[in-house]
Amino acid sequence: MQMTEAPDRSAVPAMAALTLAAFFWSGNFIAGRALGGTIPPLELNVIRWALCLALLLPLAVPALVRCRAELAEHWRLIVLLGLTGIAAFHTMVYQALTLTPAVNALLILSLAPVVTVIGGAIWNGFRPGKAQFAGLAISAVGAGIIVVSGRGNMRAGFADAGSLWMLGAILVWAAYSLLLRRRPATLPQDVTLTASVIVGLCVMAPLLAIQGVQPIPMTGPIIAALGYIALCASLLGFLLWSWGLDRIGPERAGQFLHLMPVFGTVLAVALLGERLTLTHVSGGALAVCGIVLVNRR
Repeated sequence: MQMTEAPDRSAVPAMAALTLAAFFWSGNFIAGRALGGTIPPLELNVIRWALCLALLLPLAVPALVRCRAELAEHWRLIVLLGLTGIAAFHTMVYQALTLTPAVNALLILSLAPVVTVIGGAIWNGFRPGKAQFAGLAISAVGAGIIVVSGRGNMRAGFADAGSLWMLGAILVWAAYSLLLRRRPATLPQDVTLTASVIVGLCVMAPLLAIQGVQPIPMTGPIIAALGYIALCASLLGFLLWSWGLDRIGPERAGQFLHLMPVFGTVLAVALLGERLTLTHVSGGALAVCGIVLVNRR
């Protein structure tokens, strides 16, 4: 009698961390869309990571000093992580959110796992097994169902420019995820994140100075949104994602981005009053099933 393949129990903590990161990042899209008309994309990204760095530094300074030799040895990796995951990706996402609804941006993000797997096959020689191929296909079908159902939420004139920005952001994110896998064990996650945030801010600050800073009305909702983006979507989200990706790899971890349209839809219903449909539920269920298959032994 042939035994069925059991789930990889050793990957459960990593899967939980990646799921929570996806949830936090889904909220970032909702907050980013809400702030899109108030704070320009580049300025919002600078504020986000400046606040995150203020939270990180008190805890990370001793580790930065202790790991200075490793940081100097792997400075190219740190620079590339700062350019891709910190500076470019989120600025492009916030730019997209000024041109397209948050639901549309989240739906387009569903393509990121596919791009990451393709990139892993080209760059890292990753070869998905049969179960992983099946899981990838099922997750893609689930995302496709949500995309089709979400077309009614797209407004004419918004989709084209915003979609292009999101497609570019997906390519950047795939590069970031594949680069993050190359983080050496001698560089802790918080050190890598702190150093890459510093690089990202050093890149964005001159550009913001050229663009000019727009005054921000410091209302309660804006302060709450910025606090959420800095703490949950930045600090906690990136540390959880880095921890989970390091344990199961970028190709498997990338599948958890399929959860973002699901979480994003739920958040849009709860916070924006949008309607949850049967297609959202069925698409989300397929996305979760695909993730389970991809993460089997």
